[in-house]
Amino acid sequence: MSLTLEEKQRRKEERKRLKYEREHRIIYDVDHKLCSECNTYKPSTIEYYYKNDKNSIDGLHNRCIECEIKKAAQWKKDNPEKFAISQARIEAKLERKLSNRKRAEKQRKEGKQQIWQKNNPEKMKQYTLNHRNHDISTKEWQACLKFFDNKCAYCGISLEEHLEKYKQQLHKEHVDHNGYNDVRNCVPACRSCNDKKWAFPMEEWYNEQEYFSEDKLNKINMWCKEDYKQYIEEKPPYRITRKRIHKKDGTYYMQHELWTVDEKRNFIKCITVRNKKQDIIKDIKKGIIK
Repeated sequence: MSLTLEEKQRRKEERKRLKYEREHRIIYDVDHKLCSECNTYKPSTIEYYYKNDKNSIDGLHNRCIECEIKKAAQWKKDNPEKFAISQARIEAKLERKLSNRKRAEKQRKEGKQQIWQKNNPEKMKQYTLNHRNHDISTKEWQACLKFFDNKCAYCGISLEEHLEKYKQQLHKEHVDHNGYNDVRNCVPACRSCNDKKWAFPMEEWYNEQEYFSEDKLNKINMWCKEDYKQYIEEKPPYRITRKRIHKKDGTYYMQHELWTVDEKRNFIKCITVRNKKQDIIKDIKKGIIK
């Protein structure tokens, strides 16, 4: 015999009541909830439990905040690649970018950024090593832009439209995130595609986009496999990079560093430091720096 709607609803409410009674207890006139992870009673407030709108019984998660943090930290440690992809999706959201820019601007005004950089030289050095910038000459970049008709290689937005919409030039995009840092691994990309693509495999990511085009994909592959060869220039086995050095009076100067590089043009070791790029180049020509 089938149950009536009223009976189904009554039984549902009864199950909720029983579960609430199992998980909750009044301690010192305060309602406490049992954490399913550490099996301890803690006040059933947002100070001890995250909100959970899907939980119709009390609107809180079954695990306390302390256990949730531990579990999240363990998952991050066990799944570094999944965490990186998840974090990239969060960082790609416009709201997150605006929030980050406001925070960075506030830190610059308060001088916190410079203080942190000064107090963490090893982290700044590691950032320099990990920060992958293209090593491309102006001539190479102009040839790359011309090959793609001065448009984003992925969505096809023109340089003029991009300047009007984002107030900036097209980006130099790494087709293979872990590939070369020269023109063979570079295509022009708009700010939106550059953010979305990030470290994802190019073809896998591009096939999921609504503006996917087989012709554009073929053109990207043609450039990276063959057509770049007629434009690529021979480069020395070093790279010169620069960073802004701030003084106590609020002014700054540009410091140049000479780095050895690997075959992908990644930084390996800093050989020397100068305040002027010309001084480094002169020393190289004279044979003082090899």
